[in-house]
Amino acid sequence: MKSLSLLLISAAVCFGQQYPRWFLDPEALSCGSVAVGFSLSYFHTSSSDSIAFADACMNLSRLHYTELTGGEAYWTTEAGVYWMGNNFKEKTDSTYLRDMLSRAERLDSCTSGQMTIMLAADDGCRIPDSLRSLVECPEAQPDWVENIPQIPGYIYAEGVAPQYFYESSSWETAEERAMFNLARSVKLSVEALQKMNGSSGQEIRNEEISVALKDVRVARRWRDAVRGLCYVLVRMLVPQSGGGG
Repeated sequence: MKSLSLLLISAAVCFGQQYPRWFLDPEALSCGSVAVGFSLSYFHTSSSDSIAFADACMNLSRLHYTELTGGEAYWTTEAGVYWMGNNFKEKTDSTYLRDMLSRAERLDSCTSGQMTIMLAADDGCRIPDSLRSLVECPEAQPDWVENIPQIPGYIYAEGVAPQYFYESSSWETAEERAMFNLARSVKLSVEALQKMNGSSGQEIRNEEISVALKDVRVARRWRDAVRGLCYVLVRMLVPQSGGGG
């Protein structure tokens, strides 16, 4: 009976939209390089932690260096803009990933419902207790959702994803979209074919990207519980030589 009570107390800790502060505000961490990994929550927590740590190492590698190439097509009409698909390819540093799997440090983790999140770093990093505490995801929409930060020396980009059955998939997709949008901000070639028909118009636009992203950091996360959307904000130092590619 005692173990059951402890289990119920533990399960209530992360109830609802509660997350560690470091998850919602990773930019506040004064660390060289950090990343969050995700896993489904299994009966054995060690299994969840191991999978989440491996995913965090993969994300450390992706944020450290990623080459993105490919394109994304849109069809614009008077009725709106329609996404037609993409063919992005992603290349990371496999050597760096192997290095992270052997030496990255597990900083903290949290299990909420079906999701386990793990924070890992590639160098010595200490998390203040204030960032370990669990907080409710704010109901009010943060300013950065509509107004991407404009800070000298940095490029910011945002990604958004719908609420999937598994919450971790939403956060992973939003971060992936943020990386694509960051690449688009760094270097973008647009080829457009316009067709006019009287007073109406159509545009088929193909956006081609070929760029290397280096030392990217996730800055903020926010979940819109009303509309069922997850937002991720990322940042990168302005490239000194045009962003590679």
